[in-house]
Amino acid sequence: MMKYVRFFEKVLTSFNVRLKSLAKQISKWSIRRALSEKRMTGMLAKLRKTVPDISTQEFSEKDTFDDYIELKKRSLQAFQCFLMLKALEKLPSGRLTVVDIGDSAGTHMRYLKKLTEGKFDVDTISVNLDERAIEKIRRQGLEAIHSRAEEVDLGDKEISFFTSFQMVEHLHNPSIFFRRLAKKSKGKRMVITVPYVKKSRVGLHNIRNGFTHPIRAEEEHIFEFSPEDWSLLMLHSGWKVVHSEIYYQYPRRWVIFNPLWKVFWRTADYEGFWGVILEKDTTYSDCYQDWGE
Repeated sequence: MMKYVRFFEKVLTSFNVRLKSLAKQISKWSIRRALSEKRMTGMLAKLRKTVPDISTQEFSEKDTFDDYIELKKRSLQAFQCFLMLKALEKLPSGRLTVVDIGDSAGTHMRYLKKLTEGKFDVDTISVNLDERAIEKIRRQGLEAIHSRAEEVDLGDKEISFFTSFQMVEHLHNPSIFFRRLAKKSKGKRMVITVPYVKKSRVGLHNIRNGFTHPIRAEEEHIFEFSPEDWSLLMLHSGWKVVHSEIYYQYPRRWVIFNPLWKVFWRTADYEGFWGVILEKDTTYSDCYQDWGE
């Protein structure tokens, strides 16, 4: 009997390996088509040339870094760079100071320096609560501050804009983070990306999966809000959405297949990522009297 059980286990393992391999191939095709539709293929090539290796960018990588993960991460980074450049469109050439909150390796700031070369002289400041990330960023020759996002103190620095990519969903109180930046910094513009979900939910996926090992902040999402709810929370906290865009991880032109792609990506990862450009606007946040400042 045990012989048949072991045989069945081998067959099942082989099937799972092949299924995962097929899913990766489908995912790669999907992402490449999505990039083509967004006209970001050229951006992807520039990013690879600027920072050839991103395999050690994050500390919490659970899967083996391969060409699929590289493509997936680079594609999101291309979208994020597109948003940064859009935020700079109306600014005159000159010197900029950009603060990246939640930066894990200095990668986006290196991208920005290269992409704006010849028009802007970019000074960057990276912020992270993980000392390992701070050391990594400083090894790139970039300035970094060891601080929690909600507690970062930039003093009287003139900030051209803030960036924060895939970070605010990791915060226990994102409204306090936005409010303090609005009231205690001179920056008036911000670029944000978060996972796109149609309906808001509490994340806490480690608890959902029953994991009991030590977990760092970068490994857990607390809140995963819809774009409508994020927009409302941001406005409550002193920031108004002036540009909003969704990067879907699948091609959208063949509408008939969209429901299938949605199910596929919602099962495998996220359907896409929501990106916004924000401008400081404390009209509503100042009406709230109990921020505890």
